[in-house]
Amino acid sequence: MRALIAGLAGFAVLALASCSSSGSSDPAPSGPAKIAPPAILQAGTLKICAPNDGTPPNVYHNESGELVGAEVDLGKALASEMGLKADFVQSAFAAVIPTLQAKQCDVIMAQLYIKPEREQVVDFVPYVYSGTGISVARDKQSDITGMNDTLCGKKVMVAVGTTAESLSQEQSAKCTAEGKPAIDINRNNHADVSLQQVQNGQVDAYLDTAETLGYYATKTGAKIRTAGEPFGTIKIGAATIKGNKELHDALAAALATLESNGTYNKILEEWGMTDLSIAK
Repeated sequence: MRALIAGLAGFAVLALASCSSSGSSDPAPSGPAKIAPPAILQAGTLKICAPNDGTPPNVYHNESGELVGAEVDLGKALASEMGLKADFVQSAFAAVIPTLQAKQCDVIMAQLYIKPEREQVVDFVPYVYSGTGISVARDKQSDITGMNDTLCGKKVMVAVGTTAESLSQEQSAKCTAEGKPAIDINRNNHADVSLQQVQNGQVDAYLDTAETLGYYATKTGAKIRTAGEPFGTIKIGAATIKGNKELHDALAAALATLESNGTYNKILEEWGMTDLSIAK
């Protein structure tokens, strides 16, 4: 699904060295540190593993090369709530767990899906969902309500090899099995181009990750809206070294505070990810 974002208009994702660090413009710690070494590597600092090959809106580099995104904002807020300063340690996505295991960071916040095989080597604090969504033109009427028979006979756009493509194919088979017209599935690996076709009425809908669609709707001015709720959801979590209960519990407590005081919802709203809240 990461390949979908390669064509983001107006953004140049910088290729950094295999491991670099950035901790600028963190919010001030809110009170004294609530956790200290050896539960964390450095007193007063929460080192967060983040991918230098991430994608909007979770974590990416803006035009100025600054690391931004929903996970960046949430990581800074969690650190502040724990009385710490956030320091982002960047590496390739494939290397984030080895980087954590090598004790170069305290926690991973890197669009890391919670999967059984990962739970064997790290502990997770879930903080958001990822899922697939359907976008339609905001200014045009549409009877599409989700991944269901309202897609039968519709012309949709997906990217090759994605969850959206396979789910569309499955739904199309259901349509024909019920004697309804198949979904006209078209493919384009550039999200910005596909969304332009939706807005122009060339296709009825575009399917992508729900977070990507939220990003385009809130940050790029795309005149789109989501049809129905995200589906095929999976939890994303903050990963700590297996057995580091003190840090795991401190992160969970900090997240609970951010949820109760409204900070968590504010961050998700800012990045168009409200429908993916773990607190719903």
